[in-house]
Amino acid sequence: MPSVPPAVIESPASGQSVYDAALFISGWVNAAQRDPASGCVRAYVDDHCCGETRILFPRADVVEKFGMPGDLRFGFRMLGKISSDNAEPRDITLRIVVSWAGGIPETLAEQNVRLIPARLRERPYGEVVSPENETLLHRENIYGSGPPIEEPGMEVSNLLHAYLPEGTSVVDVGCGAGAYGPPLLATGHDWLGLEANGHCCEILERRRLPFRRVDLAAANLPCTDGEYDCAVCIEVLEHTKDPVTFVAEIARIIRRRALFSVPNMELLPYLHDWRVVPWHLLEGDHKNFFTRASLHSLLSRFFRCVEIFPYGEHPLKTRDDVPLHVHLFAVADK
Repeated sequence: MPSVPPAVIESPASGQSVYDAALFISGWVNAAQRDPASGCVRAYVDDHCCGETRILFPRADVVEKFGMPGDLRFGFRMLGKISSDNAEPRDITLRIVVSWAGGIPETLAEQNVRLIPARLRERPYGEVVSPENETLLHRENIYGSGPPIEEPGMEVSNLLHAYLPEGTSVVDVGCGAGAYGPPLLATGHDWLGLEANGHCCEILERRRLPFRRVDLAAANLPCTDGEYDCAVCIEVLEHTKDPVTFVAEIARIIRRRALFSVPNMELLPYLHDWRVVPWHLLEGDHKNFFTRASLHSLLSRFFRCVEIFPYGEHPLKTRDDVPLHVHLFAVADK
């Protein structure tokens, strides 16, 4: 039989990269004839204790492996974090230190791992779900909308320029902070934004972009019949209470073409293998969820010709190494 080591670190594995803010440590200690209630297992990096557990549990698999039935081995798990001013990844030695009934602590196992700064302050929601945050969070803390964007997305900009006829008048329905106004104006389009959100309207005023404020209680958009050649509606349909009436209004105020973008719900079955949901779907204000068929069915009620294709490749591919796209883009002609 192989000799029994004093302790084993199973996670993280040797050489594995770990985040300083979320360090999961597990393994077992050789604790023959010990009382598990008297044990304390701590994890150290340098002289800093980054995790501790006093709750140990039996490891029948380890007992069987070493052929010593009745000779208990105690498993441990802990979630630690390391406070560090280091901005760059570095190699560290993780030490497991064990003491029994207040006895002298002993280092029983070591593992070399790669420590990666998590930089939570630079990540979305990083401040909200920080390991130091003791606030009990509610739905509104997580399922919210981010700040309105003022800079256009390159891929959407390219699609708008490709599918808007040159020199047309364009109404941007639900324009937000007007991200697509300046590039469309710069390329010769007569652009107007429509927006209901008061904060976004203040940004539009600050940016001196032409817009009309939408009254959500009103039945109609603030435009006359056929006032504009084209409409763009980027990531708005999913937020509307009555998408049928909303699309009907867009069709009423234009003469030629409307361009729509919505989140692509067809991703869900493919990403389920990874237990992943696209980040954009965390927004709590989403009321409608589209596949190509449901989007086509909605738009076809008001437009003569509707074509739909995906864009925005997701960072993850399927298990079959097939790329997926986060959004659906619709070109709808009257």
